[in-house]
Amino acid sequence: MLTFGLKGPDPWTSFEEWSAILREAGFSWLEIRAPEAPDPGWEEQLRAWRERDGWSYSVHARFFGVNLSSPNPRVRRAAVEVALEDLAFAARIGARRLNLHAGDVNWYDVPPPDHPAHARMMEALNRLRERHQVAAILSIAEIARAARPQGVEVVVENLYKPWELLCSPEEVAVFLGRLEEPVGFTLDTGHAVLAGWPPVAFLRALNGRVRHLHLHWNDGVFDTHEFPDPSIPSVAEVLRTIRERCPQATLLIEIAPGSEDELERFRSWPAQVRELLKAHVA
Repeated sequence: MLTFGLKGPDPWTSFEEWSAILREAGFSWLEIRAPEAPDPGWEEQLRAWRERDGWSYSVHARFFGVNLSSPNPRVRRAAVEVALEDLAFAARIGARRLNLHAGDVNWYDVPPPDHPAHARMMEALNRLRERHQVAAILSIAEIARAARPQGVEVVVENLYKPWELLCSPEEVAVFLGRLEEPVGFTLDTGHAVLAGWPPVAFLRALNGRVRHLHLHWNDGVFDTHEFPDPSIPSVAEVLRTIRERCPQATLLIEIAPGSEDELERFRSWPAQVRELLKAHVA
């Protein structure tokens, strides 16, 4: 049985009247952004929604200005401490999953493929990427060890820019294989498209390692987070492949409804997905 979720509300935004509607429609997970500072009142509200309406939570750890892959020990230590704060937030609200970005190499002057220096500079960038991957493995393993006794599963997400880590199915598979701690994978479909990979390539390469999905769509140029309408052929292909390869994963729309019209679109989505998959089986 597939599990559906969506991006949760920002602190103190209107959600109270929508909570029961979305639960009745078939959503059971909300992904909450980790806050920059503790907010006891917001945490109490999240616990109340979980206890009253039965929501399960994932927490998206902070990543702006945070680099778990820095080879500089002091910088990496600071990034890990931020992630551990986000883990503590996840534990306090009863979240079941913590989503991380592995990091980037901080080298943004990457020439396009048709530039004469592209091959040479990409070779240097990839050597630097290897150093950052080693650091990211240390960081994420430490966070996963801290999360295990708190009942929180750690997942790491694919990114898409040339200077970011985990942009291809092969890179993700190798990275997860080098981790000594059990860490799952979040497939971000929009990021895959921007990286030049069909999202199904990740699903086929990683199978059961895919524990979480950030579902949204774009034009292949900008990360605009468009709604993943099942009528889009590529979205339908992703949904069918999820059912075949990783039916245990959480299908989370990484968008939050912002109006009554948008709410109606979300409300009908789980039924549309089930109907699509039912027709595929038939």
